[in-house]
Amino acid sequence: MNWNWKHHPTHGFRFSATDALAILVCAVATTLGLTMIGDVAWFFPFVLGHFFLFCNLFRVRRLPELVWAGGFLTLVVACLIANVSVLHAMWLVLPLTAGVLTYSIRRPDYHGIGSVAPVKQS
Repeated sequence: MNWNWKHHPTHGFRFSATDALAILVCAVATTLGLTMIGDVAWFFPFVLGHFFLFCNLFRVRRLPELVWAGGFLTLVVACLIANVSVLHAMWLVLPLTAGVLTYSIRRPDYHGIGSVAPVKQS
C-alpha cells in the first residue's frame, strides 16, 4: 500500500486525516449542541463547511476569506440587533460566498479544484 499520498498538493482539491477528524468532531459537536444550545449549533457545520470550501476545495486566498468572515459576523450582529434569528445570517451570507468563490476562480493565480498545475520545463 502506498502511504505517500500527497494530501497537500500545490493545485486542486486537498484532504487530510486532520480534515476527516475535524468533520467527525464537528458532527459530534453539532449533535450535542442541538440538545444543549439549540439551533445555533448549526453554525458549527456551516462555518466548518465554508472553511473546507475555501481552504480545501477552492483554495481561496486569505483576504477574500477574511472579507467573508467579516461579512458573516456583520450579518450575525445585524440579526441580533434586529431581534431576528441569527440563523438568517446563514442564508444572507450565501451571495457573499458566491462572490468570494467567483472572484477566486477568476484570478490568474487560482489553484483550487479544477486548476491544473503548471508543467515544469526542463
